[in-house]
Amino acid sequence: MEKHLNDSKFIEALISVVPSKRQLELHKMGYYNFIHFGLNTFTKKEWGSGSVSPEMFRLRDINVEKWVTDLKSTGSKGIVITAKHHDGFCLFPSKYTDYTIASTVYKDGKGDIVGELAAACKKHSMKLGVYLSPWDRHEKTYGTKEYSSFFVGQLTELCSNYGELFCVWFDGACGEGKNGRVPKYDWERYYKTIRALQPNACIINCGPDFRWIGNEFGKARESEYSVVPASSYNQDIIAAASQQKEGAAVMTVKRSKKKPDIGLRETLVGKNLCWYPSEMDIPVTYFGWFYRREFELFFTRTVGNLCRCWYNSVGHNATIIVNVPPNKNGELPKKFIKRMCAARGRIENRLSSEIKHTRLDGDFEIKVSFPQQMVRTVSLSEDVLQGQRVEEFEIIANKKVIYRGKTIGLKQICLFKRVNCSELTVKITQCRSLPQIAEIHLYN
Repeated sequence: MEKHLNDSKFIEALISVVPSKRQLELHKMGYYNFIHFGLNTFTKKEWGSGSVSPEMFRLRDINVEKWVTDLKSTGSKGIVITAKHHDGFCLFPSKYTDYTIASTVYKDGKGDIVGELAAACKKHSMKLGVYLSPWDRHEKTYGTKEYSSFFVGQLTELCSNYGELFCVWFDGACGEGKNGRVPKYDWERYYKTIRALQPNACIINCGPDFRWIGNEFGKARESEYSVVPASSYNQDIIAAASQQKEGAAVMTVKRSKKKPDIGLRETLVGKNLCWYPSEMDIPVTYFGWFYRREFELFFTRTVGNLCRCWYNSVGHNATIIVNVPPNKNGELPKKFIKRMCAARGRIENRLSSEIKHTRLDGDFEIKVSFPQQMVRTVSLSEDVLQGQRVEEFEIIANKKVIYRGKTIGLKQICLFKRVNCSELTVKITQCRSLPQIAEIHLYN
């Protein structure tokens, strides 16, 4: 096995896998938001039945622009809206069904929340993404051959009518329809439609561009590799790992079982490979994706927890999407925004006083000198257009190892106790080929 792990052809194959332009652009965004909103907001359901009357949506108007400005104030770069969740209710006036916002009192039946959000995002330089559930508990053709064309029709509407999308987000939920049938989704047809209409949009989770990190409570693997087996985006496997029953805490209760690293050399031998970075998805509350007042009152994440989630994702070669659900008044609760702004402030404070920034590649040992001072944070980045290479590294100060890490990838933020020094060494101890370190940032 050792011989195969160091075989030159195998190593060349590993470092030749690089991100597409759309993957790299989204990865650089780092942090963006989900908005779960719809009939479930008013019924306190995570999964709507598809039989709730549109009249339950009682709002006549919403200040969608404030959603955008509030989330932008938290440091977000984009918003993904649940254009249609499992109940089949659409926040846009789809011509393929009357189970939409057009059948409500909202703006006298002339409203389009997706359209309003698209306009607000464009105005405030935020990116827009859409979530469209393939599971539709309202549509009568669900479970039949005709449903694929129905779904592609709605997907085409979203990809054609709202400007450029940065992502289309699919989950793997696949349950029975009204007729008791469970379909097999035509994923390849869905992907083809998106690529044709939105070539710059990443297809996330049940898609080939970004993968689920493996939990919804903010934990990362020890090593978050972007180069993984191509089989990692097998749709059936992803669907099987998705939520199988309704419940606000089903997927967000912390589990003790540790998710294995899936990009180690020994897991890649003899496999087809792909660039498939991870995304962490969490609600701003400890569980639940649609708004409930009790979640806001008693289960909003602390500032410290939000910071840890950010460091475990954006600071750990992944991205993070944080769900912030509007309440029954169509407003993003001030408590949510306040906590997230405080988290942003705490992170920016730690990363605001930069000591040194350098760029070196090809070196296994990089020394950075500076006037004597306290250091407690180092941010490292590889040039991922030359592959993900680093497997283990150390940070040394005053002749002592103050930090040991595994992968680097697009960004690895290393947190440690303050150390007073005038020189710091980044030592690459295991690498797939010559290191290609793009950036080193030191913060006091």
